[in-house]
Amino acid sequence: MEIKRFLADNVREGMLSVRSVLGADAVILSNRRLGDKIEILATNEFDAESLDVSSAAKKSSVEVTAFGASPQAVNPQPDPADAGRQPLQAGYGAASQNTEGQGAQAAQGVAVAPAATSPAHQNDTSPSGDPLPRRTTEMNRPRQSLAVPTLRDVAPINQFGTGALTDLQQELGTLKSLLVGELAKLRTASVGSADTYLRARMALSELGLNPGSLDQLMASFDADVFDACEDACSEWQQLLKLIGAQLIALDESPLDAGGIFAVIGSTGVGKTTTVAKLAARYALKNGRDSVALITTDAFKMGGQDQLMTLGKLLNLPVQVAVDADALTAAVEQVKDKQLVLIDSAGMSDREVALNRHLSRIQIGNTHPKNLLIVSATSQLGLAEAVVNQYDHSPVTAAVLTKTDEALNLGSGLSTLLKTQLPLAYVCHGQGISDIRSAKISSLLSEAFAMMKAEQRTLVNAEEGVQIHA
Repeated sequence: MEIKRFLADNVREGMLSVRSVLGADAVILSNRRLGDKIEILATNEFDAESLDVSSAAKKSSVEVTAFGASPQAVNPQPDPADAGRQPLQAGYGAASQNTEGQGAQAAQGVAVAPAATSPAHQNDTSPSGDPLPRRTTEMNRPRQSLAVPTLRDVAPINQFGTGALTDLQQELGTLKSLLVGELAKLRTASVGSADTYLRARMALSELGLNPGSLDQLMASFDADVFDACEDACSEWQQLLKLIGAQLIALDESPLDAGGIFAVIGSTGVGKTTTVAKLAARYALKNGRDSVALITTDAFKMGGQDQLMTLGKLLNLPVQVAVDADALTAAVEQVKDKQLVLIDSAGMSDREVALNRHLSRIQIGNTHPKNLLIVSATSQLGLAEAVVNQYDHSPVTAAVLTKTDEALNLGSGLSTLLKTQLPLAYVCHGQGISDIRSAKISSLLSEAFAMMKAEQRTLVNAEEGVQIHA
């Protein structure tokens, strides 16, 4: 076997030199870096079958190195005859540390295979025919080596048989189909639920509910029950049930047992009118002598006149309280009455202070209670602000007013959903008798009817515009 030595600036040039001299069938025996050069040992007469791997392993393990790699010693005393020889380059299984070298070999089609260790080194010559120089002592350092198996020692890829591989592929295919099917079902269910959820939310928004109330309601929404509805009427019945489940109505009027009640709320929600309606309602049932009225509205123009006029018409006593002391005195004068109703001016600091003072007054074994007036025409969140202002004394119940003046009941329903206050009465007109005990079913039916009326109005308006156009 004739071994030739090549020196080049880089691996690519070295491989080109090997190919040009030895041809495409050349076998790379070893390579390493010498200074700024690359040394390559190659031959074109290598016979892999003539290599005795077992004897070579006994004598000195064959080293596996990559392009440019520095070998490390594991055999401190190698054979002197092999001291100057670069170890074999494995044709397969070697760990490459030089990507460029591997790429060049693959590109040029030059085989890389193990070479036999020979004590004679058979005609080590350069391309010019000169004898190869002996390795220096530094080159003969002990090197880390690994026994390299020949091709016949490598187990065939299909040693387990094609049957097992085919079975594995079939099982993987079945598993993939199952996963794809389940994901498709989940995706379909998710899209369907999202569509149902969106449709129900849009329907509820037509009632005028604010976004916060919609979120509150949809948190307990059951899409399956909604999808099971046969028509739009059934769907609305489910939606109204959803609202009704989160509203509270008092079975009995809180005023029936008597006591002192302060009517609170923002300006213009109908506090004074509500006081008049409640007083008349109680007087008709229990007699005029059982009711007394107090007003703290001392600064608003005409604030006292309305209640004074009502007192004269119903023959009810009316007290005026301009400050805390006057309020205490007024309560003391009417403490023998079964029901005392106190009308306030609004949310001013003065009114809040008077109410705080009132909450500390004790009549017998009870303290005054608060009734919150919620107008169906008020701005969203206004009643909630009142509750926060009067947080020193809890609100016993709410009264929903002006339902006859509102386009929808969304504002009032949103307030009741947010505050979770029990609803005691609903006022639907200016007359003294226009008040009724609260029933959730009746209130929701009214809300639905108002929504339908508003929709018809919009449709008629659109048709009118189209006709004139």
